Amino acid sequence: MSDHRHTMRVTHVSGLALLMLTAAVAAQVPVNNEPHHRVVYENADLRVLDVRVAVGEATLDHRHERDIVTVSMNGGTRTRIVSPSQPSGVARPPRTLADATVAEYAGKPDSHRVENVGDAPYQLFAVENLKPVGWATAGAVSALATRLATEGRAFRIYDVNLVPGSPQTTHTHAVPTVALLVSGKVMSDGPDAQAKALAPAPVGIKQLDQPGQWLLIPRGETHTVVRLGTSDARLLEIEVR
Repeated sequence: MSDHRHTMRVTHVSGLALLMLTAAVAAQVPVNNEPHHRVVYENADLRVLDVRVAVGEATLDHRHERDIVTVSMNGGTRTRIVSPSQPSGVARPPRTLADATVAEYAGKPDSHRVENVGDAPYQLFAVENLKPVGWATAGAVSALATRLATEGRAFRIYDVNLVPGSPQTTHTHAVPTVALLVSGKVMSDGPDAQAKALAPAPVGIKQLDQPGQWLLIPRGETHTVVRLGTSDARLLEIEVR
């Protein structure tokens, strides 16, 4: 009888643990359905997200299943990353403006929530590579005023600085690329043959004059970025491999 009771107790505990795990997984929403992660554009290759968490707020528990680049869009704030069913972690130091970080989740998904425990809004520009495998292997761009800052399996990130000695640059990306304005004003001049197919993404000849504005450069298209005005201009160009 005691063995029978023990078996029933183990079965009950195992069933309860499974139920709790199932409930926890169900409570985790995909990152693109998390309210603080607003999808501003998506196609078969990539997804662009605007991430905003106000002071004292926290995101829902959410899942990342694809590699992602996040770029800090302000001076930053202290945040805490909390994994489901785990104690709160240590608050992270603020990220500097334009700090770009790549996280690799494809093949090793992860869930967490983000808590803003600082005194400023948490603002990120994010790009997901929607490929689970098979990332492109084409060579990196080499061009005036364009520095390869970060390279990973799913992304390359270039830091483009347009200053008096080099006020413009021209190059061709072999893969879809998101150009993000960090500071200054620029004009991007490139073909708009694919603008209709890629709508509502900004494509072709576009002026960027506010930090956080972005445009999509289709694969294989040559584009020129020209500084406008007298102030230096800076962009990050994110290749989605």
